[in-house]
Order: sequence, then C-alpha cells, then structure tokens
Amino acid sequence: MLVHKAVKVQIYPGESSKELLAKHFGARRFIYNKFLEIRKKEYEENKKSLNYYACSALLTKMKKDPSLAWLKEVNTQSLHAAIKDLDRAFDLFFRKKAKFPKFKTKHDAVQSFKVPQHFKIDWNKKTLKIPKFKKPFKFRGSYSGTLVKVNSVTISRNASGKYFASIQGEFEIERKPSTGQVIGIDLGIKSLLVDSNGTKIKNERFLRRHLKKLRYLQRQLSKKEKGSRSRNKAKIRLAVQYQKVFNQRNNYLHQVSSKLIDENQVIVLEDLVVKNMVKNRELAQAISDVSWGSLVSMLKYKAAWHNRQVIVIDRWYPSSKTCSSCYHLMSSLDLHLREWTCPACGTHHDRDVNAAKNILRYGLNILSSGQGTGSDVKQKPEEAPGLLGSMSPEGTRRVSPQGVRNEYI
Repeated sequence: MLVHKAVKVQIYPGESSKELLAKHFGARRFIYNKFLEIRKKEYEENKKSLNYYACSALLTKMKKDPSLAWLKEVNTQSLHAAIKDLDRAFDLFFRKKAKFPKFKTKHDAVQSFKVPQHFKIDWNKKTLKIPKFKKPFKFRGSYSGTLVKVNSVTISRNASGKYFASIQGEFEIERKPSTGQVIGIDLGIKSLLVDSNGTKIKNERFLRRHLKKLRYLQRQLSKKEKGSRSRNKAKIRLAVQYQKVFNQRNNYLHQVSSKLIDENQVIVLEDLVVKNMVKNRELAQAISDVSWGSLVSMLKYKAAWHNRQVIVIDRWYPSSKTCSSCYHLMSSLDLHLREWTCPACGTHHDRDVNAAKNILRYGLNILSSGQGTGSDVKQKPEEAPGLLGSMSPEGTRRVSPQGVRNEYI
C-alpha cells in the first residue's frame, strides 16, 4: 500500500554549516513575519486578503532591495515555502480549525525551514545534500517499507541544539494480515489503558520519573544571569532532559499502538477532550504525562495503513456506570471506587475492565448498524440503533467545572 509519511533523521552539520543554517532559520522567520504583517495591514486597510501568489510576486520584488541582499544567501525556494506555510495557516484560521497565525521569534523552541526541491539523499552513504550548502550532511536514521518518492525535506533545530531532517514522501508498505479480533479500550491514568479482555497496560509516568532532576535543572537555570553563557548552557541541559522524557514516552506509545494494531482488526475507544480535562489542576500534569492524544493519533494513522478500524464512541456514554452483564445503570459512581458490585445481578466488576467491555459492545452495535466502514468512525448514542443499556437523561454525565468526568479516570 502507498502511504504518505515522514522519516525523521538526525543530521550532523559542521561549524560553517551551522552558521548558514542559522541564516536559513532567520530568513524563514523574517519572511513569515514580514508577510504576516503585510497581510494583516492589507486586510485592515482594504478588507482584502492576499493569497500565496500575490505574496510570492511581492517577495521577488523585495529581494531586489539592497537592504535585503542578505536574503540571496539562503535558498529561494525555502523563502517561498515560508509564504506557503503562512498561507496554509490563514486557510486553517478561516476554516476555524486553528487560531490566528502568530509571529515567529528566535526564542521559539524549534527553528525550521523547508526545502521543496533540489535535494539529494544517499541512504547507502547516509548523506543529505541541499541547495546553498557546499558539503552534504551526514545523518543517522532509517525507514521501513520501500521509499517511492521524496516530496520535500524540512530541516529543524530543537531547543537542545540538535539538528534534524524530516523527509516527507511516499512509501510502499506491506499491510498486516487480518486478525478478525475486536477490542474495547478504556484509557486511564492509573493504567495507560485497560482492554475488554482484562489486560492492563502500565502507565510508565515518564515525566514523574524525571521530575526531581527537571526541578533541579530548572532551579539552576533560574540562578543564572540572563544573557550569560552559563545560562545558555543551563538552558540546553534542561532542554536535553525534557527531550529525553519526550523520546521515552513517544517510543513507548509507538510500541503499545503497534501491538494493538498487530493483534486487532477493530479497536473501539472513547472520544476524550483532553484540553478540557487538563483544566483540573490536580490531574493536569498526570493527564499530560500519559499523552492519550498521541496514542489515539498513532492508532488512527496506523489503522489506516493496515486496513484496521478505529471506532471512537461518544464521550457521554456512561461506560463505567453501566453493568456489562445485565446493563443496569448506576445513578452515580465515585471516582475512588475502582471495584463495585452490581445491585441488580450481583456481578463484581473491576471499574476499568467493565468500562472497556461496555465500550466494545457500543462499538459492535455501530458495526452491526453498518456505520463502521472507515478507519476512524465517530458516532453519538442516538445515532447507533439497538444500543444495549439505557441512554436516558440519567445515563448521561455533564462536564464538571474542572472539565473532568469520573468515567475516564
């Protein structure tokens, strides 16, 4: 199957190349900010929105200005790519899918620029050649599948000072064989997830593991004089530690998501609104650390690659309060109760396993109704016929002032 994806590799530029990379980062930032200012001014004065082509033509004229001669030192196509990125940001804003574009600063954690064409990649020698740079970059990394076509390369530098190249292209991958297995998943904090078979996958809590060292490094940074070399070194040490947390968590989530995709044909889970849930001060750090959003995102795109289905059920479904044996609906269920006994049939439940079983049953109803045909299916309770269990007003749960519902913890 042909898929579009990116492979991120670490590159190792020399000192002279780092200086030119810095110029590319700065030029890209300057062009982005300049045309953001121009487009804002044009709209305020004339109520018109400039498109990519108008801005691109204006850039060609700008480069003839002697005061902007330094723009000729960087790759021209990278500058036009910055305008295209801005145009895409405005498009998302007008479609109400993102906030209004912000100005870039040299203090942003990640600096980047895009190379749309004229790059050369040698996977055998592990080298990357891009325009304006005399020597190719050595890189470390590999990819799975068969590389069919490379569309673009994005060069970036993170807060810890490391350089990366994101190679976007088309890859031919071999789809995994069908398993015929279906599974329901209840996401949580105590366990990363609990499935309908009773399997619990541990939440490794990577941030909490490194919290003591992170706090120490943060205190050391706060003691340094602003603008000093020692402060810059302390800032890099802190960034390296944060990057370590991110890498460990990301690697773990990839392992978990790949295992789920390998073993199951249909995966059912709840639709969680994490941005509302993190408003709870007591749970915000734990929710951010577990990173449900990243896990769900991985499941969705891997499911699309390998002909699997991810069904996302409505967030208001009372999965924790419904008995998976007789479908009796509890009027309330406190958060601290991790086990409970159904007053109707006497079945003793593990809270999370019971929720996962109900989530699975909900997903199977969606499939039986003929609605579950894609890799990412969303459905509300009233849209799924024949649901087992009451969906009366008493069976719904409103968001608390802190934005956290008991069923999801």
